[in-house]
Amino acid sequence: MKKRKFRTMATLSLAMMPMLANADFLQGKSAMLVGDYNTAINEFEPLATQGDIKSQYIMGVMYDDGLGVKRDYKVASQWYAKAAEQGDINSQYNLGVMYTKGQGVAKNAEQSIKWYRKAAEQDFSPAQYALADMYAKGWGVDQSYTDAAVWYEKAAKRQHFKSQLMLGILYLEGNGVEKNEQQAAHWIKQSAEQGHYKAQYTMGMMYKEGVGVASNLIVAYALLDVATRDGHAEAQKIKREVEANLEESQLTEAKALAEQWKQAQPITIPTS
Repeated sequence: MKKRKFRTMATLSLAMMPMLANADFLQGKSAMLVGDYNTAINEFEPLATQGDIKSQYIMGVMYDDGLGVKRDYKVASQWYAKAAEQGDINSQYNLGVMYTKGQGVAKNAEQSIKWYRKAAEQDFSPAQYALADMYAKGWGVDQSYTDAAVWYEKAAKRQHFKSQLMLGILYLEGNGVEKNEQQAAHWIKQSAEQGHYKAQYTMGMMYKEGVGVASNLIVAYALLDVATRDGHAEAQKIKREVEANLEESQLTEAKALAEQWKQAQPITIPTS
């Protein structure tokens, strides 16, 4: 999985929107879903101007991604701001990202924190992760691994794979939480099973060294193999080290497990 922050897309959330009575909104929604962005924007813009929160969010996305209009981050940020002020969590998060990156607005860590927090407090896991990341880095707030751990855990419990890995690492290192290798393994394992190659590599190393889990070179090999395929360069080197310590029958088992995981998403890591 790639390391980057994604703004939420209208095309991903439209299907979950309630069926509003407004015919213009429904026509815009239908046009959006089939990629007829010119019709969509003609339907959504009057509604957004009148204060419809979902239409404002969608207008932000359309200008953000250049759907039916020329991409314009400044206009996108203005529409997101209107919806964000009304409490739309997608817009609050997207606006926070724009302040982080300086897209359409000047970079402003305090504004990023403000909008991430508003969405995070509504249990929006991407915003919880972003807020935790700000605390971990000390950007816009005093650095606090303790606060970072709180927000990583909230998102981790909502199955946010990046937060699961980061919370696990905090437990592994004893930053912001009491060091606990078993808790580290608990969270990193969940992230790895969701397909996060960095977590797969980390979990592979933990099985190799017996950190937080019983040492198991077969599982370590399989995890490192999966991480290698997903793009973790260091995993290849460590995988060769593990392979050198496996008997032929063990290597056959390890390769079979890795091949099984290649076909599965999510994967299931053996508990013993």
